Amino acid sequence: MDIHIAQGHNPPHNIHGITVVIDVIRAFTTSHHAFRKGLRCIWPVANAEQAFALRDEHLPEALLAGEVDALPIPGFDFGNSPWEVDQAELQGKELILRTTNGVAATLRARDSLEVLVAGLVNAEATANYLRKQNPPTVVLVASHPTGDEDVACAEYIRHLLGGDGITYQAARERTLNAKAAQKFYAGTHPRLRPQDIEAAASSEGANALTMHVRFDPQPCITAQPAP
Repeated sequence: MDIHIAQGHNPPHNIHGITVVIDVIRAFTTSHHAFRKGLRCIWPVANAEQAFALRDEHLPEALLAGEVDALPIPGFDFGNSPWEVDQAELQGKELILRTTNGVAATLRARDSLEVLVAGLVNAEATANYLRKQNPPTVVLVASHPTGDEDVACAEYIRHLLGGDGITYQAARERTLNAKAAQKFYAGTHPRLRPQDIEAAASSEGANALTMHVRFDPQPCITAQPAP
């Protein structure tokens, strides 16, 4: 298994392997928490206009979640916040998600045999799935173009797969101290909560969900429990 780490919104082609798009703060932490609340699926979209159109034209019962510049989008039901979805009743519901980094990179990851999404919360379960599938190549995409937290998660997954990397504790510390985390501690906006960073730095270990992406006819993320 060849393991590569890439960074940014444009994952490299990986037509014979598995690509894992990582967004620790906060898209795929929020996603995992939503699936734990009973969410059925997530529809990732590129912008708020697409989110409203998808809901109004095809998914009238769907909820909207996301952010622009980390802040909630007017007219959306949730920000990009694990804390907020933890407070909601999501059993059997669907969610349309727009985020700056994780969703943007996911929508550009079509040229892969299989695509997963992950945060630190489900990194170990994701690594276990990769080990079981044993693809010839794994591309770990740290979706924040400059952020350290996604790189740290990628290095942790690579470590779990037997390559060079770091421990969970090291990845947790880098998440808590990441530049992207600082605004959540500053108290400058009531919906930028430190609880979101604690969630992003936490792990459910081997019992976490794996999150899988299909692209046809519309990009959709679903979750599977650990075997």
